[in-house]
Amino acid sequence: MNKDGIKTKIDAVMSGNKIVVVFAAGFLIVYMLFVLYMQTAGYAAAQLKFAYKNNNNEILNRYIAMPTIVNSAYDDVTGDLFTAIPMKPETKKRFDLFYKLIKPDLCRGTLQMIADYLQEHRWPQPSRTSILKGRDMGIDYEELLTRSLLRSTKIKAIGSINTGTNGEKLLPLTVIDRYTGTEFELQLLMQPNDQGTWQVVKIINYHDYLTYVRNACQNDIRTYLENTKSKTTAYNKQFNGLQQQFKNMTKDFSYNMPGSNRSQLYAFIKNSIIPAYLSHENYLQQVNVPAGAQHLHILRLQSNAKTIIAWQDFAAGMKDKDKKKLSVAEKNYQEALVLEQKVSDIVNKMPALFVPDIQ
Repeated sequence: MNKDGIKTKIDAVMSGNKIVVVFAAGFLIVYMLFVLYMQTAGYAAAQLKFAYKNNNNEILNRYIAMPTIVNSAYDDVTGDLFTAIPMKPETKKRFDLFYKLIKPDLCRGTLQMIADYLQEHRWPQPSRTSILKGRDMGIDYEELLTRSLLRSTKIKAIGSINTGTNGEKLLPLTVIDRYTGTEFELQLLMQPNDQGTWQVVKIINYHDYLTYVRNACQNDIRTYLENTKSKTTAYNKQFNGLQQQFKNMTKDFSYNMPGSNRSQLYAFIKNSIIPAYLSHENYLQQVNVPAGAQHLHILRLQSNAKTIIAWQDFAAGMKDKDKKKLSVAEKNYQEALVLEQKVSDIVNKMPALFVPDIQ
């Protein structure tokens, strides 16, 4: 082989090596840029969009600091509970202390509930032994959830990262409240954690969202109450009259009362009391309900339905001298009272929570 041939081969090899080196360098640069991009808020936002679209809970948990968010949201939900209620400064201070004391337990329970929802895609009910059950802690957790709008808010769109006035990274999230149809843009604050991964750590304008929807609901509730006032007054008058008749008939009530008295009481319940509540149920089902009053209306329907069941169980238990049915009737009656208390809380603009007894 002559010198020219050797030189040609060397040049070819060198040229090939240059291509490999350039390709490797280019690949390395792209890889480094991607690694750097992975440490940005923009990458975290892109991952959140992907995770939401594909129901990927692992990615959602990686880029959402849920405990931090729930901790902050709790303050937004409970911070103005007693603003519109006249009370002494000392009393308000005790209330505020109470909600601070129960905060850790409620936040833990809420985190578990959110985790269950992400797995099951439906909101679970607190278990019988759950610290969130009923009003056992001096609060009504069910109404706390309603006040938080957690279950009634659906996501419409996830925006693109932008920079706030103070240089903070914000991710816009457009949501819709399903009761009122209210559309609102939440601002999600993003910050890097100790590992450099950007996460959503707070909903900056969450309280503004709560207030905005609450005001819309109050307008609808006011309209709903005005439209149903006359009928509600008439039914309440009828119920009070029936209750008084029942009390007169049961002044000497005992488990071993004569059969004729039992039959008379049974007939009164079946022919007078239950039909009155069924009539009320039929009326409620035909009411035109403004969007923001849906929750109140549902509570009224639930209270009325639970009352009917309680009377049916009582009538059957009393007729058959069945203590088990009478016990079930008492349980349903107490549940109806709780529902009616919730209705009263909303109508009287009380906080959607029970308050602790102040000695």
